[in-house]
Amino acid sequence: MDLADRRRQMIRRGSALVVVLCVWAMVRFRRLYNSRPAITYGPLSARDEQRQRNLSFIYNSTDTHCVELLRMRRAPFFQLCDLFRSRGLLKDTIYCNIEEQVSMFLHIVGHNQRFSCIKLTYRRSTETTSRHFQEVLYAVGELRNEMILPPSSAVPIKIQNSRRWHPYFKVRVYTRKLETLKGIMYLSH
Repeated sequence: MDLADRRRQMIRRGSALVVVLCVWAMVRFRRLYNSRPAITYGPLSARDEQRQRNLSFIYNSTDTHCVELLRMRRAPFFQLCDLFRSRGLLKDTIYCNIEEQVSMFLHIVGHNQRFSCIKLTYRRSTETTSRHFQEVLYAVGELRNEMILPPSSAVPIKIQNSRRWHPYFKVRVYTRKLETLKGIMYLSH
């Protein structure tokens, strides 16, 4: 082996050592960079106690407070929860019961709230709130044939029998190019 071959072999070994050291340093740097300090949570029991106090305030308060918070009285609220439970549309989870899921849904819909605002009230993450919202929305959608009725074209009896309202409102059906349009005609004097 001559001097030129030895020199090439030493350069190859040296460059391999430099590559190995660079890869080792990069891996070590990434581990240090990606390892953030762990998020420390408060004791779960304190959070759960606060959540239960909030829910008991909603459930055990007067109907006025319940209407302000959920836009529904307590009796229909619990009937709706029992309906979801009996039909198997919603199920209690280990951490969240049906009443809490429905109350989160009603609070979001009734107050036009964002999930990030609800997570502070109910002490749930945005992902959990979103998941329960979607589940309750699906359950409500399953009851659409029973709960949501199509509008009727009949004049209500209260308007029909009242002199104050009946002469001014009439329901007429217009036909235009095989389309049926229903509208209210306002008659003026």
